[in-house]
Amino acid sequence: MKRRVSLVIVGALASVTFLAATATSGPSGASVSSTKATRHTSREAQAIPPGTVLRVGEQLKNLSTVLSLAHQDQNFPYQVQYSEFVGGPPMLQAFEGGALDVGFIQSTPLIFAQAANQHIAAIAGWASSGSSYALVSAPGQHSIKSWAGLKGKRVAIQEGTALEGALLEGLKSAGLSLKDITPVNIPATQVAAALQGGSADAGIEVEPLLSAYLQANPTAQVITHPAALTEKSDFLIASSSALSNKGTQAAIADYISRLIKAYQYLTAHPQLVIQTVYEGQYGLKPARAAYVAKVVGASKFFTLPGAILGAQQNLANLYQAAGAIPSHVTVTPEFNPLFNSLVTKDQGS
Repeated sequence: MKRRVSLVIVGALASVTFLAATATSGPSGASVSSTKATRHTSREAQAIPPGTVLRVGEQLKNLSTVLSLAHQDQNFPYQVQYSEFVGGPPMLQAFEGGALDVGFIQSTPLIFAQAANQHIAAIAGWASSGSSYALVSAPGQHSIKSWAGLKGKRVAIQEGTALEGALLEGLKSAGLSLKDITPVNIPATQVAAALQGGSADAGIEVEPLLSAYLQANPTAQVITHPAALTEKSDFLIASSSALSNKGTQAAIADYISRLIKAYQYLTAHPQLVIQTVYEGQYGLKPARAAYVAKVVGASKFFTLPGAILGAQQNLANLYQAAGAIPSHVTVTPEFNPLFNSLVTKDQGS
């Protein structure tokens, strides 16, 4: 069981092209914002010392894309250094090495970080109104009709990520466990390749990768969708060392405020996401792109831990029962309410 926790912490890194039209190359190929502080007079910004650098981990350019589309990536009163990861596990490795201050993950990596005694916590959370995950078949594979049909099958997931969390909850709903299937552990961005290549019978995919896969493989099909609250939630996490530094803490507050405003802007301009991201970046046809936007729904921030606590504890219990973490964990310490008042103020609710 200890081996599994270690596996999550030392997962392989992956490099992806960054979306940074106004960025210059930084350490280790990361993207560093080159904008300067002007016309930014919030209390948080005024508390940020000159020369402050905020090191941000993201996946599929999600955070930088959201800020860029909503024009919230301008006039930072600090430098933003982005590093790209595929899934939460390699990002946890970067936190362990002291290379990040904040990062974007989902529910499952939080559990593994706590089980490995990492000093990180979720400091902001947001959830979509829809569901973007699905259990999908390999091309031409039509014998699997439900979660129960996975018994004895090869299922592609990335261990230690929300993909595995969705699988665990789906298996439990059918009275199954990981022992009843053959997990195929690969990076989340390679699930489609595993299905197309015949090395898996089914897999967990997430939008818009799901729609890109279905568009390229018309004989594949969506089998079912997970329904758990946890897989709809995203988190910005921070290291305890970053939060203990007043200047970095102020930069984090400003960054959270920008994210909230960015998501509000995109909610008000859905066509921008459809055309720029789903059509332009992922190559989806207009009808499918519009469908993805409707299915995923709008995102809204919530105070921590909020309603997520019970679902997160249930997920942690599933991992412990599966032997993926060595012992029971109480998930409350995974959430830090430090920025709740900021979220409430900027969210407007």
